[in-house]
Order: sequence, then C-alpha cells, then structure tokens
Amino acid sequence: MKKGAPLLINWILIIIFGLLALYSVSIFESFSLSLKLDWEPTNYFYFKQQISAFLYIAVALFVVWKFPMNILKSHKFAAFVLIMAFLLQLLVFTPLGDAYGGANRWISLAGINIQPSEVFKLAFVFFLASWLVRRRWEMEDNQFLIKFIILCALLFAIFLFTPDFGTILIMWGTALIMVWFGWLSMRKTVAILVMGLGAGVFAGFSLAMISPKFNYIRERFSYFFTTDAEKKKAEREKIWWQPEQALIAIGGGGFWWKGYGKGLQKFWYIPEAQSDFIFAAFAEEIGFVGNLVLLFLYCWMFFYFLKHLQHIKDPQTKLIWVGIISILMVQVFVNIGVNIQILPNTGVTLPFISAGGSSLLICCIKLMLLYKILGSEEKKSLVSKV
Repeated sequence: MKKGAPLLINWILIIIFGLLALYSVSIFESFSLSLKLDWEPTNYFYFKQQISAFLYIAVALFVVWKFPMNILKSHKFAAFVLIMAFLLQLLVFTPLGDAYGGANRWISLAGINIQPSEVFKLAFVFFLASWLVRRRWEMEDNQFLIKFIILCALLFAIFLFTPDFGTILIMWGTALIMVWFGWLSMRKTVAILVMGLGAGVFAGFSLAMISPKFNYIRERFSYFFTTDAEKKKAEREKIWWQPEQALIAIGGGGFWWKGYGKGLQKFWYIPEAQSDFIFAAFAEEIGFVGNLVLLFLYCWMFFYFLKHLQHIKDPQTKLIWVGIISILMVQVFVNIGVNIQILPNTGVTLPFISAGGSSLLICCIKLMLLYKILGSEEKKSLVSKV
C-alpha cells in the first residue's frame, strides 16, 4: 500500500526512538527493581521487557490486519467491546488487581501486568462513534447535551475509584473532539467542556474529602495552581519533587545535547524515569534538538492522519478514525505538558516511548487500525474509479 508506506516508516522511527530512550533512562530503575525482587542484578530489565513485548504485539497486529472492517461498524460489536472492556477494568478491584502509587491500575496474570484502561480507551472510541452516528440528527437538541454528559459520567465513574484522573482527562478530551467533529456546534462543545471540567474538579475534591485515598489528587492540583513559594517548599519532596526534577533534566540538556547515556536525573532524581517522565529524563541527554525530532515525528503522524481524513466517506468509520487520532494526540499533549509543568501530574505515559507492554500493544493496535482503514478506503476508491 503506497499511501501507507510513510506512516509505517514514521511508526518504525518512533518505536526506535522509544527503545533508545528506554535503553538509556531505565538502567537505574531496572537495577533497583532486580535487587528488590532478589533477581540477578541487571540494568536492562525494562528494556528487555519492552523488546519481548514485540512478540505478542506482532501476533496481535496480524489478527487486527485480518479482522473484517465491516464488523467495526456494527452497533452490537461496539456495545460488546465496551462491556468486555468494562468488565476487564473491574478486575483491578479484585485480588488480581495491583496497586501502585496509590492507584489500582494493573492486573497481574501469570506474571504479566496488564493495564485495562488502555483497552477501555479504544473500546470507548468504538462505542462513542456508534452512539454519535445514531444520534447525529438530535445533536443540536439540549437534551442531547444532557445525555452525552450522563453517558460519559457513567463510563468514567469507574476510573474515579481507581483513581485514574489521567485516563478520564484523555477520554474526556477525545470525546469532546469526536462530538465536535460529529456535527455538534462549537458553542455547545465549549459548553460541554466547561461543564465537564467543573464536574471533574468537583468530583476530585469531593472524593478527597470523603477518603484519604484521593488526597493526592487534591494536593497535586492545589500545589500546581498555588503561587505561594513557602507552601511549595514545605511540600516539595511530597508533591513537587518529581516535576521540579523533570524541569531540571530538560534544562540540563541545553539546546544541543549532553550526550547519549550521560543523563544524571535518571538515577532516582526523577522517579518513574522509564514511564511517566521518560520525556524529561531523555531530554537531558538529547537536548532541545532531540526533543524537536520526537515532536516532529508525532506532528507528522497526526498531520498525515488529518490529511487523509477527507478520503473516508463512511461517517462511523470517520469518527473511529478521529477518535483514535484524538486519543494519541491528547495523551502526547498531557504527558509532555506534565513534564514541562503546564499541567498537574497525572500519571499518563508517553505513547510508543514509555515502558509498558500493554500500553505499547494498544498504541500499535491503534495505528494498525488506522493503517487498515486507510487501505480499505484505497480499495474502495480504486473500485469506484474502475
């Protein structure tokens, strides 16, 4: 498929960039983890884990490639996928679920950690695309706004108790883009945005008052917006340490670079350097120029998708396409925004770059779906010309 070749090249380059970043910044975390688990000490635990993930990713991509496209447009299929993803997410509250950093986000099965929220994001896009297509004629009705907000609130509620506000933020941003693209006026889209943000902040602070488990959400937002230097200094190690060290790492890289493997912040100055803050940790080594390369790869990918959007004629397929692009765009923006301190810390990973097999798997599946949709539209175009 000639039109898809540039996308595949871009995809491969981002994967290579991610592997180089992970190989370098995860050495201290890998060594510490292997000692903690009484394994043979290694500096490359996370890197080896990421490499091994490509074995089942290859199988999953083959299955997606052979999957019939017409099934994706079935309303029953969309509902079924969402229900299965919802049930999978519920498992984090069972003995199978693992808590880390105050949140239940993982399921441990046969020594493999799965993050169900990644599956839920994709299922949400399928379901919302189907739901919007069926209600496209009532979008300008005020009742539609109420239905839309209630639907999202019900679907997002499970993540309030995880708690995982990062996933809620990504899905809410994706839902807004999809509903705006799917025939809703800008005025009403902005109204939904304001109401959604208000409801999210209210829910977060209310839960923090009810249970200490949710205090970290209130603290992160409170200290993000405060301008009281003494207050920040008093809670620096508790709340502000990670974002401050991220800025130090980014600034330490300078305009050019410090040198591959020569970063210092990855030696536990930035906790989770291999996941949430891999952008900052690697920025110390590759500098501003290296960051521009990564941002160019992301921007080119999104531009490529938007450029080919006009070739997709089916409304539901177009909404699925927009939804998948939106998830990736919003997640990249949120992660980098947290790293450079324009957003509060949310615990969101960087697509294709951060460590995490389930995250990498779902991101690759998203791109394969886009690639497959593009190929399907190409075939339709050729048939129509004949």
